[in-house]
Amino acid sequence: MSLLERTRQFVPTPSSSDRPMNPLLVAAGYGAVGALSLVLLLVVPVTIAWLADSQSTVSWSDALTFAADSWVLAHRGSLGVPAGDLTVTAPPLLLTALAVLLARMAGAAALQQLSSRTRGLWPRVALSYAGGYAVTGLVLAFVGRIGPGKPGFVLVVPGALVVAAIGMGWAIWRDHVRGDGIATEQLTAWGNRLPAVLVRALRPALVGVWALLAVGLVLVLVAVALSWGRVSEINGELRPGVVGGTLLTGAQLTAAPNFAAYAMTWLSGASIHLGSVTVGHAAITPGILPMVPVLGAVPEAGAGPWWAPFVPLVPVAVGGFVGWRTLRGLTVLASLKAKVQTATIAGALAAAGLLLLAYVGSMGVDGTALDHVGPSLMAVPLLIAEVVVGAVLTATVLHYWRTHR
Repeated sequence: MSLLERTRQFVPTPSSSDRPMNPLLVAAGYGAVGALSLVLLLVVPVTIAWLADSQSTVSWSDALTFAADSWVLAHRGSLGVPAGDLTVTAPPLLLTALAVLLARMAGAAALQQLSSRTRGLWPRVALSYAGGYAVTGLVLAFVGRIGPGKPGFVLVVPGALVVAAIGMGWAIWRDHVRGDGIATEQLTAWGNRLPAVLVRALRPALVGVWALLAVGLVLVLVAVALSWGRVSEINGELRPGVVGGTLLTGAQLTAAPNFAAYAMTWLSGASIHLGSVTVGHAAITPGILPMVPVLGAVPEAGAGPWWAPFVPLVPVAVGGFVGWRTLRGLTVLASLKAKVQTATIAGALAAAGLLLLAYVGSMGVDGTALDHVGPSLMAVPLLIAEVVVGAVLTATVLHYWRTHR
């Protein structure tokens, strides 16, 4: 008699390689990728400059740490300079904007890993993504300390979290706008709780921020063009060479949004502080400025230009543009009260957005005469009032013109 061996019932189980990875860990990894992307972009020009500049006295490893130092500055971190035991804060807003763009792209990739079964995890995925971004920022600050610069650890974290949050928020919003996004239900619920007048004012306010920044940039370009001789003279005294001159020009271009925001606050009637130098409307005080070519566009010490008292009309005109954009989103038969309320909020938000850029982009070197480079606090009430007045006046005039013609 023979025994037949029973066939075992085998239930296949997924191997470890087939199991889906934890979405939170993947999101943290994407956060690290988003932070490292900017460093990788910065490493390229730094390496080229180190290879091409025969006057360079630093090692290749020290040169590479400049990319980490620049990353820290772009996130409004502080950078210690051993010579003189100084601490520099100088966020170039163009680099900061690039960091936000890269954070948005990495955030979108982190959201795409969510399936229909795990899409409810998006809030925790967003938090995990921001955590990965911030931890990578701390690592980059540590790498930067290997070189001549000494990035601080404390201020890196809040800047990194803000950039990661804006990037992830931007990615979630784009996913929502495309329809049936992972957060559409939640965003719709939040939107329904907001006052309708605030929702209607958001788009013209955003356009207003760009308009204010553009006007400020025009003023900077005009000032540089009129003072081109002195700007070229300072650049010639530095003798940076071809490679150094290219890097110096690029560094000044990354700070162009900072200067544009400062210039717009000056148009409101407030002063700009460049360390010990105050650029007011009635007078420009004397003082010492660093050897930066673009600062050659700062007027000489003395009385201000004769037309300076009239420049607050510029923010009022931009406010008029905001009011016109506001009425484009409303029907002709909307009440005057609704139009004025929407224009007021749009104007105030536009001015607040520009002021936020100006103060986030303020610079300084602690313990020196350049402890504060940026607008004065008077810009806050002045710019908001002027833009709001322009928006409300335009909304009122257009209301009566369109309803009584």
